[in-house]
Amino acid sequence: MTRRRDTISFADTVIQEEHRMIHDGFMFHLSGKVTGMVDTNVDDYLIIVGDEEAHLDDIVIGAGRGDIDILMYEGTTVSANGSALTPFNQNRESANTPNSAVYTGPTVTGVGTLIHTAWLPPTGTGTGLSANGVAGPSNGEEWMLAPNTNYLIRITNNSGATIAYRYEFRWYELDYPTL
Repeated sequence: MTRRRDTISFADTVIQEEHRMIHDGFMFHLSGKVTGMVDTNVDDYLIIVGDEEAHLDDIVIGAGRGDIDILMYEGTTVSANGSALTPFNQNRESANTPNSAVYTGPTVTGVGTLIHTAWLPPTGTGTGLSANGVAGPSNGEEWMLAPNTNYLIRITNNSGATIAYRYEFRWYELDYPTL
């Protein structure tokens, strides 16, 4: 938790660190929905970190059914970045923009080093199975992403069916003046 002086009453306040990042305009959010992902297909999201580290606070994937692998790689090489996605500052009054960029559909020439694995368990029809939606896992604890480094989030549909899924990435980038 961080102490902060209220600008109106000048009283000391205490809020959670993540909450403070939003208030200070350093927290960024990106989300979307993908439909029609056929079985065995792979969707890639490339995160290009700028010249200062990014703190990847959360990745959440939710799908209409599983078996889905979600892998995170560091040091990915690409021949094309893909299509840029637009993140939003969670403090809608802040003009801060991220130094990092996120793309969908990059042309990957080397995945890099696998640093994290998440999994949505199988669902479907058959004895003991349900086609109900699956609430997605998160990336666990925060990842501090290295400056000037590429990261790949790879989603693989192993469900045996065409699926829809949603994704959500949330990170912060500190920009306090040095003393």
